[in-house]
Amino acid sequence: MATATPPETQVLSDKVAITELMSRWFYLVDDGRPVEAVDRFTTEDVTFDAGELGAAEDQESWLEFTELAFEEILPFTRHTVHNPLIEVDGDTATGKWYLDCPTITGDGEAIWLQGTYEHEFRRADGEWLISKFTFEPTYATPFDRGWAEQPFVEDIPGELDW
Repeated sequence: MATATPPETQVLSDKVAITELMSRWFYLVDDGRPVEAVDRFTTEDVTFDAGELGAAEDQESWLEFTELAFEEILPFTRHTVHNPLIEVDGDTATGKWYLDCPTITGDGEAIWLQGTYEHEFRRADGEWLISKFTFEPTYATPFDRGWAEQPFVEDIPGELDW
């Protein structure tokens, strides 16, 4: 007779699966494949909100935005996410992470990007997917000035028309 998985074990397993999902996400983005990340790891009704940086109301519009953002505006990123807080409630979950990201803009300027990610997840066909993706920047500062001297870049190349 098969025994049921204890709830605590299932929650831990789900947290590991969500952590791995996000790791795969950021490796794809940093490897120059952000469109693949959105296509593979989000629900069709996913929402994206990065405040003044842009927003998208579904997967299709986020795919369009992603192509522009990571090919022209931020062609080089190395996402370092840490301090995860993941809460699982059955087939839904939330997650929160800090981001520190050395970045090179489309015009070749090195910047430091820092902020907080907050996501919602939904299990579909046994797989965790991102259903809501938010990013709140704390600073985006030129590498040579640092966040204490100049907490935000004055101009990011390209028009952020997401």
